[in-house]
Amino acid sequence: MKKKTRAKAVRAISRSKSSAAVGYPWANGSANGWRWIVDDRMRDYGDINYSRRVIRINRAMHKREGELLIATLFHEELHRMFPVLGERAICAMTRLLLSTLSQRYRKWLYSRIRSRVRMCGVEG
Repeated sequence: MKKKTRAKAVRAISRSKSSAAVGYPWANGSANGWRWIVDDRMRDYGDINYSRRVIRINRAMHKREGELLIATLFHEELHRMFPVLGERAICAMTRLLLSTLSQRYRKWLYSRIRSRVRMCGVEG
């Protein structure tokens, strides 16, 4: 009897995973507790603060400099997932993996910056 109950629970959990997780195991909501903030006053394209669990993105700089926003979003997500890796390793991973991202995962990344973002220092 306990086996049936456990099997049902496992099936329910597997059904509840995000559709963005297909092909990308890190996209299953494991980013809980992290906040994404748009801060157009910062000097860099993006920044991560592990102790505060905050990822900041400078959207104005992306528009002004023509840098791809998706590259920065993915780069900061890699920093979050692999905190022990240095900047060179994360940059290399970003370059290698960026072209492999599906449209679904790209939309998921953009939704993180759209839906969970708190504007910081930006008027309008």
